[in-house]
Amino acid sequence: MTQQKLLHSLHRFILRHRLIQQGEKILLAVSGGIDSVVLLDLLCELRKSLKFDLATVHCNHRLRGQESDDDETFVRTLAKERGLDCYVTRVETKIIAEAEKISIQEAARNARYAFFSELRRYHGFHKIATAHNADDNAETIIFNLIRGTGIRGLTGIPLWRKDEAVIRPLLFASRDDIEQYSRERGLKFREDSSNLKTNYTRNFIRHRLIPMMRENINPNLTATLQRTSERFLQLEAYIHSITHSLSEKLIERKTDDQIVINLPQLHEQPTFIQEQFLISTVRSFARIEVQSGKVATMMGIAHGETGSFGSLSGDIGLYRDRDRLILKKGKSDQPFSFHVEINNEYSLNRSTFTATEVTEALISTDPCVEYVDCDKLQKPLRLRSWREGDWFVPFGMNEPKKMSDFFIDHKIPLLEKITIPLFTASEDIVWVCGLRLDDRYKITSATTKYIKLEYRMHE
Repeated sequence: MTQQKLLHSLHRFILRHRLIQQGEKILLAVSGGIDSVVLLDLLCELRKSLKFDLATVHCNHRLRGQESDDDETFVRTLAKERGLDCYVTRVETKIIAEAEKISIQEAARNARYAFFSELRRYHGFHKIATAHNADDNAETIIFNLIRGTGIRGLTGIPLWRKDEAVIRPLLFASRDDIEQYSRERGLKFREDSSNLKTNYTRNFIRHRLIPMMRENINPNLTATLQRTSERFLQLEAYIHSITHSLSEKLIERKTDDQIVINLPQLHEQPTFIQEQFLISTVRSFARIEVQSGKVATMMGIAHGETGSFGSLSGDIGLYRDRDRLILKKGKSDQPFSFHVEINNEYSLNRSTFTATEVTEALISTDPCVEYVDCDKLQKPLRLRSWREGDWFVPFGMNEPKKMSDFFIDHKIPLLEKITIPLFTASEDIVWVCGLRLDDRYKITSATTKYIKLEYRMHE
């Protein structure tokens, strides 16, 4: 594509998709590479006719030593020659990646876009432009297909991310088009040596996989994948409309840290729609994309037994509790166990417990207070969380009952079981705090020494 043809194509592309409006302030991300330098040159040519303001931004990720610093100097000089403002930040990307336990690529992207967003808000830019092209889009689709990111991943790179105010005006152009324009214009740009290293997955796809696919399967691979991404974008929009309409029917309760889904209603839907509904719900709730392995995990939990549980990402968990599927945000409560002495107070995360020696047992209807026979308590005394296989003899009964059955009878959700303290004596459960006393430790006419047990939840 000749220089004039690419310029006219970009002009039409911007107008057709309404990417830039008259009077807007556009912040262009410039790495110094050929793509961003070409887009800078093109937008400088168009800014008078389209009547928009332009500035540049560069992020020095400090990953290639002097080479990274030279990139920064190049971009500053380029902006100055064009009479444009240039905003620059320096980021210790490796340190961030190690601290947050994420890849260097992810740390770099997060830092870059955080800086872009900050500048946009502070200086009143309307949009951020990046120089992603059609070949980048093809690489992304193949990368996402291999990773198993599902339908959304096959839509490729979004032309316009309205939530982040990011536009990609060059997404229609191939890398060949860009290189030809650069040659004809005699543009100078920087070569990023890391782009040639095939130990990065994307570079392997770019330099090895795609050339082989073009040579042996489809010479028009980029254009084919571009059309494919457009179809998947339409499909994704259609599925979103379906899952959005189902939300009111399937979601019983929604808070900032929990979503409760009606399982019988979910199971009435076709399997594909069940999967897409769960993917969509997790995406909106946790701001994460669910890959194929996690989709299988979610479906296994949704169709598994009560108590089925799985972690989706970090502090995001999914579990089944009878006819409910619960998506939960936040670190799960951990098992606990500690020694108890009479006449001391003990604090848990959200409650306090005391075992106090008293001279008499008072009649009380408060479920958070119980009296037990002191002489029946055999050491060690402990306060601990529920364990698989626990049992006790509920007050008023003669036969033992499994704690798991007791929790089910009281409709206590799976992940709340571990938060309920059990007061034990020599491994016997004496009191399920706030719920039921063990019949073996109740006060009788023969009792001479009394222990008052009290369990209070914090406000």
